[in-house]
Amino acid sequence: MRYYIDTNILAYLFDENMDELSPETKRLIEDYGTLLYTSTVCVKEFIHLCQTGKIGNSRKNRRLSSDEWLAALYDMGVRIAPVNEYHLRQYAGLPFHGDHSDPDDRLIIAQAISDRIPLVSSDRKFHLYEEDGLELVFNKR
Repeated sequence: MRYYIDTNILAYLFDENMDELSPETKRLIEDYGTLLYTSTVCVKEFIHLCQTGKIGNSRKNRRLSSDEWLAALYDMGVRIAPVNEYHLRQYAGLPFHGDHSDPDDRLIIAQAISDRIPLVSSDRKFHLYEEDGLELVFNKR
């Protein structure tokens, strides 16, 4: 089965912080039949978190090159899915819910909806988009 993973899940995997993953999320990630994808939007956020030192403690806080970031993603078995025109069309038509207006989150959600791939995330606001077609696997910590 294919799954998109959100930036927070990427961060937990990168920092090898498996305690932040629910049993369901761990099972899903460890299943050899699972194909993990992440959006280029998540990769952008992931790189920013590494650059600002918000993640990477298990990497001894040294600055990683862009090649090392990408290698780390591949080592974790994560494929990068680029944003395309179909995702942008879904994004443009995606309604706003409550006070959630983060453009990066909304594009990640639109990509998952457009590709009909479940999204694994710890973000509590993502459930608001299930009525729009998002299949959410909530990582309850």
